[in-house]
Amino acid sequence: MAHLLLLGAVTGGVSYMINTVRSLCLGGKWKFGRSRAMCALPCLAQAAALALTWGGWLSILPVAANIALTIAGYSGNPRRIRLAGMLVNSPLWIVYSAASGSQAGILDEAVTEISMIVSIIRFGWKALDRVED
Repeated sequence: MAHLLLLGAVTGGVSYMINTVRSLCLGGKWKFGRSRAMCALPCLAQAAALALTWGGWLSILPVAANIALTIAGYSGNPRRIRLAGMLVNSPLWIVYSAASGSQAGILDEAVTEISMIVSIIRFGWKALDRVED
């Protein structure tokens, strides 16, 4: 997050901050933080961040990536989470990171892609179709 801000990739840095709050809500014990109603708040915050930090069409990439992963994350469905991560989140972040000059961001998303592929190989598609409460 800080390295993106230092690179001048403000939308990406702010999006990461919003994701930190989202992750704390999804991983915490606060029931409303894990509720589907809460899903709208980080999505709206992402849209606001885009409007406030607009730096051209590249600014859309991290926001679209994070909204897709937020919606998938709040579904509680591991298959949806992996698909959103592999097909939307990581590819958009890789392009954004490359355009921003963030080699760490590219590496982070490459490792994330590999991790998702390993989880699919390890658990199989069928095991990833359950929904958590």
